[in-house]
Parts: sequence; structure tokens; C-alpha cells
Amino acid sequence: MEIYDGIIVGAGTSGSYLGRRLAEKGFKILIIDKLPKEEIGNKYDIVHIQKRDFDRFKLPEPEEGDDYAFEFSATAAYSAFGNHPKRGSNPTVGLRLHRYTLRLNRWAEAAGAEIKYGAAFKDFIFEDGMIKGIIYSEAGEERKAYGKIVADCSGIPSVARRRLPEGYGVENFEIGPDEMFYVILRYVRYLDEKDYLNGSRSWVYYKTWEAPQLDSKGAILGIGANLGYEHAERIFKEFTKRIALPRHELERVEKGRTPYRRPPYSFVADNFLVTGDAACLTKPHAGEGITSSMVQIDIAVKCITKLLKSNKPLSKENLWPINKEYVVVQGRAYAAMLATLIGAVSTSPEENEFFFEHDVIFNAKSFAAMAEDKELRYSLPEMLRMASVLIRGVLRGKVRFKTLRSLIRAMKNGSRISKHYGKYPCEQERFPAWARKSDRLWERAGSMAAALKEMTK
Repeated sequence: MEIYDGIIVGAGTSGSYLGRRLAEKGFKILIIDKLPKEEIGNKYDIVHIQKRDFDRFKLPEPEEGDDYAFEFSATAAYSAFGNHPKRGSNPTVGLRLHRYTLRLNRWAEAAGAEIKYGAAFKDFIFEDGMIKGIIYSEAGEERKAYGKIVADCSGIPSVARRRLPEGYGVENFEIGPDEMFYVILRYVRYLDEKDYLNGSRSWVYYKTWEAPQLDSKGAILGIGANLGYEHAERIFKEFTKRIALPRHELERVEKGRTPYRRPPYSFVADNFLVTGDAACLTKPHAGEGITSSMVQIDIAVKCITKLLKSNKPLSKENLWPINKEYVVVQGRAYAAMLATLIGAVSTSPEENEFFFEHDVIFNAKSFAAMAEDKELRYSLPEMLRMASVLIRGVLRGKVRFKTLRSLIRAMKNGSRISKHYGKYPCEQERFPAWARKSDRLWERAGSMAAALKEMTK
């Protein structure tokens, strides 16, 4: 019989990080992944992690010639017509995702975690109505593993969370096609030396960016969209008509998806935790999720360690502080940001140009807040200034009235959800009422996909 303290489904970045943190506390941990070792972390070639996060999360450093790709600091965000740049500095490290994921695998194993590749989750083992372990398949054989907690780190498929019975404590929704961010990365080689990169550029109207790649003479031209790859390609085509890119040759194209929807209202149930993409823990402004998941994992590890060390059950009630602390530390800010962004997409290129020119919404403060994953808060004088600029824009025909109305509604939705998440219940008894009100607020805020569909009518 296989008996562990914790079982983790998924050996990607979140599963490796959670496994390492629990194993280094002295717990016996099993990590399984359906993929063979050579396919782990193959979603993209290159990913970016802010340099400060290596110290923040005590992550292993990448190495030259292996998983390290490059570093850059300079950033600039441009308007829809390529004007009025908002410059910043955000030291960032580029990593080879597959190789760095394997480094995290080894890092978890060095602390004592056991990893089984080619091992697919099939179902939970329930005893007395509570999760006691999992059934998984390995090398064509069905096996059982028992553990005090099972964590779903399986990404978008959410293979464990979706197998939970209704009412068990964590929502078992499927992350649908309209609830994803579709990313297309064009790896290109620039033909003129003057165009070689020493930083990154973005054009937020198109959700498009230019960033370094492994080849110092090349770049990654990225585009993200909420309605599928075809929609992303249409936006990229529109982008290239307005923005002159450096002369380049296309080397290859990568495609991938990340969740883009609100996370479950609760991440915990009896002997269960969900994290990573399976919990939709991605940044609303960027779609990235590696380090945002680590924020929640650190909170979870602290709670789980305390319970295991004191020999207390890992019940929903005892795990509940994970929910509350995460909402305080990061969840509230992300929820407000998501609700605000949903209502702020219905602008024209000309309006985006006006906003950039007059530092309305798109200003140094907003970009700095997003880079630091903080909720954007404006003072009353700042709000009054922006309101005055917007009203003048409407009167001069630079901003449509419906855009102004949409922005006001978006800011109200973000504010309402921020206040509501600020009241996340400490006790389970108050949770059902809180969740019902959350449903009403998110229904009012809508979704990014629905907002974009309305725009394209």
C-alpha cells in the first residue's frame, strides 16, 4: 500500500513548488504527472519571471547553457498608434520552460519528494464521504495511493478538481473555451542590427508585445486574445497595419492557453487543495500564472504544515484560513482588476490614443501597479482629474459617450467586487451567503469573452 502525507497531481511549476515546500518540511510527498519526463513543461519554449521573485520565493537560479535564456529591464507600453510611451524598469529573467521545470522537479526530489512520470490521475478514493487518496494508472496498471491531502496542480484540465462531487466544497466547473487566454508567439530574427532588443515593448490595445528570445538577434512577437487563436490572428493583422515592426524573418510559431476567469470561491475541501492553472490563478492583466500561484502555495504550505505537525485533520474547516489569507494578500486585488478590465475593453484605437496621451487609465502609476500585482487605487484628486479629462474628451468628440459609460460601469464593478472580497468570511457558515452575492456581482461584471463578442457585432 502506498501511503503519503500529501499527493500532488501535476509535476509542472506549481506541483514542483508545492512538492518542494512540503517535502522540505519533512513530509512524505508523491507527485504524479501523466506526461513522460521529456514532455514536462513543453507548453512554451520561453517564459518570463521577474528577477525579484527568485529571492521572494527562494527559487533555484537558472544556469547559462541550460535553462537560462536572457535578462532585460527596460519596458515601454505604447498607444494603439504607437505613441506616448509609458516607460518603466522591471528586471526580468527569460527561462527555457521545459528545462526550468525539470530543474524544479529535481529541486523537489532533492527535498525528498517522489515524482512519477507517465502516471495519470483516474479518481479519488473516498472513505466515509471524505477523500483519502487517489487511483492512478502507471505503465498500464491501476494503482492506489493514500494521503492526508490531495492537491490538484494539473493545469487547465483540472483533472482532480473536476472529479469532485457536487457540494464537496470546491467548484468543479470546466474551464471552457470562452474562459481562456489564447497566446500565439512568433519567434523571429531581426535583419537590422539597430533593431536588436535590450528590453520589451507592448501595445495594450492589441494585447501584443515584443520581447527578447534566446537568440540575441531575435525577438518574440506575442499576441493574446480571449476568443480563440483565429481572433488573435485577426487582431495581430490589425496591429501590423498600424504599427511598423522591424524587418524580420519568421522562425517558428508557438501556441498556448492560460485560464482567464475568476478562480473558485474556495480552494479547499476536506483533504483537498487546488492551485495553479487548475485554480485559475493567473494575472488578469497578463495571463501569466507561475509566480501568482506561488503566492497561494506559500499560504497553503504554512497552514498544511501547522495541521500536520499538530496531527490535526486537514478538514475544510481547518484549511479554511488558506482562502481568507489568499484573498487578503492577492485574491482581492486580482478580482477587482479582472472585473475592471472586463468593462474597459470596449474602446476604439482613437480613444486608446486619447487615454495614453492624457494619462487616463494608461499611465505610469497603473503600469507600475500591474507590474507589482497590486490593486490600482486612485486618490480623489486623481479621480477628479481623470473625470475632467474624460468629459472634455466626450465634448470634443474624442471619446464616445458609451465608452465613458462603460468605463464608469467597469470601475464601479471593480470597486464593488473589491469591497465584497474584502469581506471574505472567516467562518464557513457565512460562506454560502457570500458566494451567492459574489455570483450576482460577477454576473453584473460579465466576462471578457462576452464583452469582446459584443464589440465585434
